[in-house]
Amino acid sequence: MRSTVSRRFEFLSVLRRRDYRRYWFGLVASVTSHQALLPAQGWLVYDITGEEVALGFVAAAQAVPAIFFNLVAGALADRMDPRRLIVLGEGTVAIIIAGLATLVLIGEVEVWHVVVSSFLIGISTSLDQPARRVVWPALIERRQFMFATALNQSVWNGTRVFAPMVGTAPIAIAGGITGDFHFGAAVALFLIAAGFAGMAIAIVTIRLPDLPRAAGRTVLHDIADGLRFVAAHRIFLLLLMMSFSIGYFGLSYQWLLPAYAEDVLGLGPEGLGLLHTASGIGGLIGIFLSASFGQQQSKAWMLGGGAGLLGLSVLLFGANGQMQWYWLALAMAASNGGLYAVFQTASNTLLNLLVPTEFRGRVMGLRGVMWSLAPLGALQAGFVAQYTSTPFAIALGGGAVIAVTVLAFVFSAQIRGIHRLVEEANAREGIA
Repeated sequence: MRSTVSRRFEFLSVLRRRDYRRYWFGLVASVTSHQALLPAQGWLVYDITGEEVALGFVAAAQAVPAIFFNLVAGALADRMDPRRLIVLGEGTVAIIIAGLATLVLIGEVEVWHVVVSSFLIGISTSLDQPARRVVWPALIERRQFMFATALNQSVWNGTRVFAPMVGTAPIAIAGGITGDFHFGAAVALFLIAAGFAGMAIAIVTIRLPDLPRAAGRTVLHDIADGLRFVAAHRIFLLLLMMSFSIGYFGLSYQWLLPAYAEDVLGLGPEGLGLLHTASGIGGLIGIFLSASFGQQQSKAWMLGGGAGLLGLSVLLFGANGQMQWYWLALAMAASNGGLYAVFQTASNTLLNLLVPTEFRGRVMGLRGVMWSLAPLGALQAGFVAQYTSTPFAIALGGGAVIAVTVLAFVFSAQIRGIHRLVEEANAREGIA
C-alpha cells in the first residue's frame, strides 16, 4: 500500500532538485502576480472610466505585442543565456507595475497610464515566457519532464483559487476602513510588483548547464531557421495546430461565462464564481492524475483523449443551455478544467521531449503566438453568440475541437504513433 501511494506522489520528487525547486517557487510568485494583476487592473480601469470598452482596450494592449514578440523572444532564448531574458522581463514588469502603483498612490493615474503599462507588460512578459520553457527542462532529467510539466501547470490552476484576492482584497479592505479605494489599489499593485521581482531574484540564483545555442548570423536568421524547422517536421505543426484549436475554440467559452451564468442559468456573481472555482478544482485533479499515472499511459492517448473529451465536455456545457441544470454546468466546468490539464500536460511534455534543445525557445515562442491568438476566439464566439445564442456558440467551439482532434488522428500516423518519435528523440539524447 505504501509503495502504491509513494508512486502516486512520485512527481513531487522533482522538487528535490535545488535549481528546479527555486525556479518553481519563483514561478509561483510570478504567476500569482499575473493572476492578481487582471482583477486589480480591471477594477482600476473601470473605476476611472466606468466603461466596459476600456477594459477591452487594456486586454488588447497586453495581448497584441505577444503575437510578434514571442517569436523574437524564442529566437533570443535559443541564442543567449535564457536567464537574462527572464530577469529582464520579470524585472521590467515589476518596475512598470511599481510605477503605476506610485501614480495611483499620489492620485495622478489616468486610464492611458494603465493602457500604456499594459502594452509594455505585454512586451516584457513575451520576452521571458519562451525563456522559461528553455530553462526548466535543463534543470531536470528527461524522464522527469512530465512531472515538471504537471507541477508547472498546477501553479496556474492552484493560484487561480487565491491570487485574485491578492489583487482585490487590499482594495476592499482599504475602502472599508478609510474609504480610500485607490490606496488599496496601490497596495495591491505594489504586492503584485513584488511577486514579479521574486521570480527575477529566484532566476539569478539558479545554475544552468551549458546548452546548445542557435548558430544563425542574426536573430532574424534564427527566427527563419526555427520556422523552417517546424515546417519540415509535420509533427510540430500538428501539435501546434491542436494547441491553437484548444485555445481558439475550446477555451472561448470562458469569456462567455458571465452571459451564460446570468442569461442561461439565472445566476449572480456567486454562481459565476463557483463555475470558475469548479474549473480550477477540476484542473488540479487533472494535473494530479496526469502526474501520478501519466508515465504509465500512452502520450497519444493523453493528447487525443484530453483534446477530444475536452471538446465533448465543452459541447455538453453549451447543450446544457436547453436543460439549464446548474449542477450539470458545475460538473462540465470541472470536467473542462481537468481535461484541459491532461491535454496541456501531454502536449507540453511531448514538445519538450521532441524538440532539440537548440530549437526549444523558437518552437515554444511559436506556441506562445498560437496562445496569443486565443482571445480572438473569444471575439468570434461573441459574434456567434450575438447572432444565435450563448449556448450554441459554446457548443460550436466544442464541436470544432472534436473535429480538429479527429482529423489529426485519422490523417496522421505520426500522432497515433508518437511514442516512437519520443523513443527516437531519447536515442538521439543517448537515453535508453
